[in-house]
Amino acid sequence: MSSQFKTDILQGDLYINGKWVSASDQSYFESLNPATGELVGICAAATTEQVDEAVAKANEAYSKWKNTPIPERAAYLTKAAQLFELRKEELASVMTMEMGKVLPESLGEVGVVIATAHYMAGEGRRLFGETVPVGYPDRNVRMVREPLGVAACITPWNFPVALASYKIFSALIAGNTVVWKPASEVALSAKTFVEVLNDAGLPAGVVNLITGSGRTVGQTLAEHSDVKVISFTGSTEVGQKLAEMSCKTLKRISLELGGKNAVIVLKDADLDKAADGIVKSAFTTTGQRCTAASRVIVERPVKELLLQKVVELTKSLKIGNGLVEGIQVGPLVNEDQLHTVEKYVKTAIEEGGNILSGGQRVKELGGYYYEPTIIENVKPNDTVAQEEIFGPVLAIIEVDSYEEAMEVNNGTIYGLSTSIYTESLHYANRAAKEAVSGLVYINNGTSNAEMGVAFGGMKMSGNGHREVSHHAFDVMTEWKSIYTNY
Repeated sequence: MSSQFKTDILQGDLYINGKWVSASDQSYFESLNPATGELVGICAAATTEQVDEAVAKANEAYSKWKNTPIPERAAYLTKAAQLFELRKEELASVMTMEMGKVLPESLGEVGVVIATAHYMAGEGRRLFGETVPVGYPDRNVRMVREPLGVAACITPWNFPVALASYKIFSALIAGNTVVWKPASEVALSAKTFVEVLNDAGLPAGVVNLITGSGRTVGQTLAEHSDVKVISFTGSTEVGQKLAEMSCKTLKRISLELGGKNAVIVLKDADLDKAADGIVKSAFTTTGQRCTAASRVIVERPVKELLLQKVVELTKSLKIGNGLVEGIQVGPLVNEDQLHTVEKYVKTAIEEGGNILSGGQRVKELGGYYYEPTIIENVKPNDTVAQEEIFGPVLAIIEVDSYEEAMEVNNGTIYGLSTSIYTESLHYANRAAKEAVSGLVYINNGTSNAEMGVAFGGMKMSGNGHREVSHHAFDVMTEWKSIYTNY
């Protein structure tokens, strides 16, 4: 719903060239709490002209920022980490109010931001070049990393600030300037994030925040000739469209997209550990993670015992407002996402699935709540086993062998995360080699990111680039070769 007026509630304006700005006739959109339906605040809907202005100011700031010594750039990130620590509870509360995840998760996410700031500050000292032997006398050759220019960072609502920190901090330490478009559902969280960067003293124009629709902001950034790199996390469908739009200007684009992640449980597995990992992977963040476990591929002899444990753990989860202590599963982010989950569960039943737990909206809580849902008797090619749901729905698929399990695991268009529970070194090592996934976890759930470890997917889960580690600089820099005859 659009709103043409300002109120005394939280308000997010645009951040361009070091200032919070809005036009006299600025349109605003509402941020609603998915747990209660209450208004959290309003945020500016940027026009194409405002996007152009943000890019122009970032471009102006680039020449000075790229020539700022890297240790000096790193000092800004270190200062920001200190300020994020001071505002940790505030930022976490805003995130929980905007997108619904439980407060301990939000606090953990701010912790990731702090860790990322320190990590990328340190990586600034490791932006190494190379020297190579040459074929001529009195010559040396060196290769150095160069920043690209203006980086457009486009981030989703499920991790409002952690994913932004991966992109923005790697861009900044490499010497790029940034225009950030967050998902509209979490625009106020983005505002708080940028307030911290502003307080850390970043020069004007180095980071700019533009909120608004993907059609206006995202498309303008994708087609803008002065944007040199796009880093996007979101759906595969949107990623494909951004790639098509950006190719006209030959800009670099990094895509971290969807997943249909599976936990393989072999008959020799520790079923207690497997059940715990499955439930955490499937229902943390209400299943709204690109790495969430949405399939369990289990060998037939242990299927019944595993499901008993998984269902028992699932039914013990406490559902409610993420700001309430002890709550483990919050609401879905909005009404559209709730309807999407309902549609997929209905389709699963029509295709022969049997609901073991959940399968209903939690109407008495008033928000966009849906019960953590487990569906058995799912076939590998059923809709619920092939398409990304982005909700608390887990499909159970029975198999007769490791070989069949891996065939089912690899039998989707996605290739983000695979987990296997087994006591066998043979099958653990085969899975590490044979899973067509950017991430493979052995005796651990599907959803985890360790700082400094490359994160990203294969097939339709991405276009080959990685984040969370120094590999991000493969996106955020390009190589220059320098020949010197002396």
